[in-house]
This record gives sequence, structure tokens and C-alpha cells, in this order.
Amino acid sequence: MKIRIYYEDTDAGGVVYHTKYIAFCERARSEIFFKNGIIFNEDGFVVRDIKATFFAPAKLGDLIEIKTDILSIKRSFVELLQKIYKDDKLIFEANIKLVYLKNWKVSTIPSKYINILKELS
Repeated sequence: MKIRIYYEDTDAGGVVYHTKYIAFCERARSEIFFKNGIIFNEDGFVVRDIKATFFAPAKLGDLIEIKTDILSIKRSFVELLQKIYKDDKLIFEANIKLVYLKNWKVSTIPSKYINILKELS
């Protein structure tokens, strides 16, 4: 997924604010399901753990690309590696563990969601 950096994404110096990288990754993850006609309401994935590493900044006007790789799919959680690139240069990386919730409790991931995720791996 490609995203243009707008003024609202930056600090006073025109550099992307650190929490925006996590938001960009969330958009890319959501888009995977939106493209498959799925919008979560009563159930869905939530972030349990995240380890983020910043390598270089993105700035106002830059075009960045978010790439998502599935590291593992288990009964109730998924581990992802999301990377953000600017001009083919890695600028951010996040290892993310998502758990699946149904009725606000950790639950088994339905097979239709597993199938969507497996297409990415």
C-alpha cells in the first residue's frame, strides 16, 4: 500500500511524527480485509505486542510504501512483519502480534480470515 505524507502526518519540522508509522501499518492491515469485503464490527484483530524500529525519517510530500508479511498464523493470533519503504529504502519496521477477539474475548480465528492471511504468506 502506498501513502503520501501530508502536513497532518508531520511535526513542525515537516518530519513524520513517530506514532504515524504505526497508524500507516494499521491502514495497510485494514486494507487487506477491506479488499476482501470484510469490515470488523463485533469481532476482529487487536494488537497485543508491537516492536518498532525506526531507521530513517519520512518527510512532508514523500511517497511511502507499506509491505506486510505473515510470519506465523496460530489458533488465535497472527504474527506479522510490516516494513515501510521510501524510495526503496527501508525506513521503519514493526513486528506485530495480533490476537483475534470475539465478544471481547480471545477466540479461534475463523477459517475465512485465515485463508485471506495465508494468501499473503
